[in-house]
Amino acid sequence: MSHELTLPNWLRTIGAQRHGAHRRALRDDAGELTFAELVDTMDRVAAGLKDAGLRTGDRVVTAMEPSIPHTVVILGALAAGMVAAPLNVRLTGPEARAYLAPLDPSVVIADPTYVALARETGHRVIELPTAADHLPMAERMAPLSGRGVVPPPVAEEARAVVFATGGTTGTPKGAFHTHRSLWLWLNTCAHGNPRTSTDVELFFSPFFHITLGTNLLAPLFAGGEVLIQRRFDAGAALAAIDAGANRLMGAPTMFAALRGHPAFATTRRENVTAIRFGSAPSTDGFVRDLLRDFPNARIRAGFGATEFGSVMGSDHEDLLAGRFTGVGRPLPGATVRILGQDGRDVPVGAVGDLVVACPWQTRGYYGLAKETEETFRADGVHIGDLAARTEDGWVLIAGRRKEMITSGGENVYPREVEEVVLRHPQVADAIVYGLPDEHWGERVEVGIVPVRGGAVGLEELRAFCRARLAGYKIPKRLRLLDSIPLTSNNKPDRRRARAHALAEDTRTDAEA
Repeated sequence: MSHELTLPNWLRTIGAQRHGAHRRALRDDAGELTFAELVDTMDRVAAGLKDAGLRTGDRVVTAMEPSIPHTVVILGALAAGMVAAPLNVRLTGPEARAYLAPLDPSVVIADPTYVALARETGHRVIELPTAADHLPMAERMAPLSGRGVVPPPVAEEARAVVFATGGTTGTPKGAFHTHRSLWLWLNTCAHGNPRTSTDVELFFSPFFHITLGTNLLAPLFAGGEVLIQRRFDAGAALAAIDAGANRLMGAPTMFAALRGHPAFATTRRENVTAIRFGSAPSTDGFVRDLLRDFPNARIRAGFGATEFGSVMGSDHEDLLAGRFTGVGRPLPGATVRILGQDGRDVPVGAVGDLVVACPWQTRGYYGLAKETEETFRADGVHIGDLAARTEDGWVLIAGRRKEMITSGGENVYPREVEEVVLRHPQVADAIVYGLPDEHWGERVEVGIVPVRGGAVGLEELRAFCRARLAGYKIPKRLRLLDSIPLTSNNKPDRRRARAHALAEDTRTDAEA
């Protein structure tokens, strides 16, 4: 057996162990696989890709629902020495073509749900027409189920998988892992989020997001089971929890949907032993609700990015102690610095550029040399986030440099304002952005989703903020929203919120 640090090799080790033939690895609503069956299917898909004329190093894009077949296509591509690239299926055809241009894929593998999008990309398409059917796995994988032979070894430093960035500042970029960096990342996730052999991870995220690594591939890496649901549905998720799924990961909006479902009260939530959440600032009430609603769960809030995965977090004990703001402390192995314009570390409490370096970070943007050089520098990865650090090393995210608001000559960081606004008892969710202002240059605005049945006005909110924020940071306008716009990676989309506000103002001016 090959000893290179690659995920396929690691899965073969698990599959060959005594429990590999009977321990379940994956389930979806049409079937299941043990670890031994997963490895066999992975190698058959690797052979099927070769039979389809693909070669080592070719980019294999996937446009599929979350499922066992989607998982195995990705693993099969890795085993064959190809580069797997899950496509953001929320993109339009033109957006997908723009994103894929630097990747220059050889094929797009699609299921019936996304075959139309796959064809819009203009690349060769192979459809798996029965991927979602209740059939034997070889038939679900047709026409990619080849001969069950172990492919030749793949070099650790070969490119393995591409994840799309959120695209908050334009066309998404594809950040790529080598086999070695992917292995190191999954190993970090597995050790930072320990599991037992009886754990069942509930997974319902799209595969183009890095949760594919943290909450599907990492549990498999650790020898655990993953239950895949095609999309998030609060009722289906609660039914899975009631039946024994005990590990959850999601954004605050997902947990709010669970709590609002009629089945929530009767679901056996004491089954849940681990919860991870991230993607956005959260309210104090949200965290307290989690601690109350899932009494046996160890809860952790994480912070990361496509370019380097999870690198910081706050532990269960931090949350119990009421430390709800900020993103916590660096994980072992991650170096987190906050630098000024001169490239030196800023003093405690000062805001600077967040720079991260870790052994498991991605190695660059596929096909984008200039963008890679700008972001992946000698001192670490510069993703454009602004942050500050407390005396005890706790990191606070201020926002992104491109989202910084300059109001009256002073810099305002949206996330800092959001974390204060979210503490108001009548605010369920909030998003802060800047708009042009004749007097201030830019003014601070906030979009708010009130709690159910609640209400909050601008002056009340300004009074609430006054004791917690400098005057120039306090929102000068409030807009009521039904929901916060999110990026494809479930993070607050300030660019879209700002565009909606500008459009609303333009309509108002035209009607006046």
